[in-house]
Amino acid sequence: MTNPVLGFINTIGLFLSGRVVFDKDAIGKTIYYKDQGFKIFRRVKIKNRENPKAYFIIRFKPKNMTAEQNIKFSRLPMMIFMGFKGFSSKYWAVNYSTGLCQGFYEWETEEDAINYSKSIALRFMKSRSEKESIEYWIINKDKEKI
Repeated sequence: MTNPVLGFINTIGLFLSGRVVFDKDAIGKTIYYKDQGFKIFRRVKIKNRENPKAYFIIRFKPKNMTAEQNIKFSRLPMMIFMGFKGFSSKYWAVNYSTGLCQGFYEWETEEDAINYSKSIALRFMKSRSEKESIEYWIINKDKEKI
């Protein structure tokens, strides 16, 4: 389920039910994957979805936007994908020296992560990023440790 309208409606339901938690303790920490570190500027998680089985990690450089502008802008798309089936949490992070941004999502299943990779949310992210800068990985936690 990656319909943006239903995603938005489900996100509103998550907020109204008190299940959305902004993790302030994560802000300012550095998250590493592969070859570089990224400074976390936001993390959100959904209560009762604390045992995710897959990660979706994406890196990109926003087109015609600074990292600081992207930080502000990034609040808008979260109102859609948080309501997608299986969404558990996301870390938003940036490497200020390269201008690259990284999203580190946790999903209940690998299938949920794969569905996200085919969603309108990801297509939108790609459309507003420098084409050659985009790369992503889907990781099954049972098969690969990071």
